[in-house]
Amino acid sequence: MATYLNVFVLLLCLAISSVASQGGKLITPPPKPAYTGIKELPDKNHPFRAPGPEDLRGPCPALNVLANHGYLPRSGIASFEELVTAVMEGFNLDYAMSSTLSAFGILSRGNAFTNQLSIGGPTEKVPPLPGNIDGNYTRGLSAHGRFEGDVSMTRRDFGLGDNAALDPGLFNQLLDYVALYGNDSDVTGPKSVLSEQAMQEFKYRRYLDSVANDPVLAYHFGRFFLSYGEASFVLYFFANGTDGVLSTDSLKSFFQTERFPYNWYRRGTPVDINLTVEGALNMLSPHPDTAPGMNVNGTFIPDAAPTNPVCDFYEDLFISGSPAVLVNTTGILKTNVDFLLEAIHNVFPSCEFKQPVGAAGI
Repeated sequence: MATYLNVFVLLLCLAISSVASQGGKLITPPPKPAYTGIKELPDKNHPFRAPGPEDLRGPCPALNVLANHGYLPRSGIASFEELVTAVMEGFNLDYAMSSTLSAFGILSRGNAFTNQLSIGGPTEKVPPLPGNIDGNYTRGLSAHGRFEGDVSMTRRDFGLGDNAALDPGLFNQLLDYVALYGNDSDVTGPKSVLSEQAMQEFKYRRYLDSVANDPVLAYHFGRFFLSYGEASFVLYFFANGTDGVLSTDSLKSFFQTERFPYNWYRRGTPVDINLTVEGALNMLSPHPDTAPGMNVNGTFIPDAAPTNPVCDFYEDLFISGSPAVLVNTTGILKTNVDFLLEAIHNVFPSCEFKQPVGAAGI
């Protein structure tokens, strides 16, 4: 009996040691920026440097750009505080929006105990949650589902190819739509500026292609609306803050080399949730037949019409995309989870606060 007891105590100590070795870190809200106006980027302290072989990059061009300039750690592994600060500085997202998206990244694809997120794929530098409650490794933003999803602008659907890396064919398709529907510029020439119509038509083409060709398309309301928010983000917030113009040269800089364009300024006013929703609706407006849903046995099955679009978006993306195993936790992990959930809910004050309900280990 004593031998069994000794073994049990040893295993318990090892388990405690394993959790401790992960280095639980309490999240603290970063300070709000003192200046939120127009600003040239990058500054002299943030030169471009291409990622090294160990540096992680993923499906979000904006985060990749921030990491390549050192606004995020160049390793591609960031804390909540680092994510919020970098996104505010680089693209002038307001404090609430930056906090919401950063919180969801860590809850859905990071480690809320160690306060870490890989903006790319899995890495040993971001350990699994204590007790492996969400699987035996942390997947990072490149993992399909939860945060990343189908019908991206420049990444393939998960069921059709690489969902994390830039697909040159899709990017060239975007340039083709600029050539068809873009605006002229005295500086960069005719049909060289991304217009609303070019983005609207390109995004609709991506939707139709996925519905027709992706047998496992999953495009439910949360991902559906987020993907149109991503399109509006590119159109309105990658544009130069001096004149609101996003040229094809700047598009190539952001998407192909993943660096800030030459002589680029962030927008002069912060981006909030209302502006983001307005932009997404604008992207959707020319094609009201576009609908969320999924492909089942070769047939697209639309979702039921939302009863409360704002709260349905909150629940379908953020609540369903965060694993339910985070609810019944303790200590630092519980404190961090509660903080992150509140950071998400802060931009949805009219919606009932909800706890995560997502599946674990996916």
